[in-house]
Amino acid sequence: MSTVQNVIDDVRVEINDVSKTRFPSDTTEILPMIKQAIRRANRICQRGFLHFAKATSSLTTVADTAYVTMPSDLDVPIGVWRDADSTKLTQVGEADWNELYYPDELIFWFLDLINSRIYLAGTPSSTETLTIWYFPTVDPSAYAASSSMPWSGRLDDIIARYVAMRLQNVDEMTVATDENILADMETSILAAYAPQNPTLASPRGWL
Repeated sequence: MSTVQNVIDDVRVEINDVSKTRFPSDTTEILPMIKQAIRRANRICQRGFLHFAKATSSLTTVADTAYVTMPSDLDVPIGVWRDADSTKLTQVGEADWNELYYPDELIFWFLDLINSRIYLAGTPSSTETLTIWYFPTVDPSAYAASSSMPWSGRLDDIIARYVAMRLQNVDEMTVATDENILADMETSILAAYAPQNPTLASPRGWL
């Protein structure tokens, strides 16, 4: 498993600063940019719906209880499925949720981030197993040099390139430069991993 320090070392090679003459401190000069790159890469993965950035968790309902506790690392939900028959529950917003009138069992769900709950309508009458797919929280704020990089290191090279380009242009005051560097990172991530997203081919019936 790669660490943040591995990426820092790669960045220093990229910018020809292994001797630490221009950027003496890993912690105060390079690490903050790596954290920013990770946060930006995470949103790119979510927008691109990249499979390796997703997570799944099992949820178990309680009879006559209208909610389950959401996964502690849930950031952006993708969908909830009922294991018994593989049907997908329909997520609704506040307005639609408040207008539901005695729906059939386990048809709709509502995400309550404040209370870390997934509310279910209609209320399950028995124990059921649900599966939720989601994008987990990626929070690098507490990362140190020894911390493991996210996504099993898949984006290390792209992140290192992004940070190196930022450092090479650290004195530039134009917003356009940063925007171009970010666009380059997004293009690199999507070009590398978007083709791995599964596509559903419609099964052929009888001719």
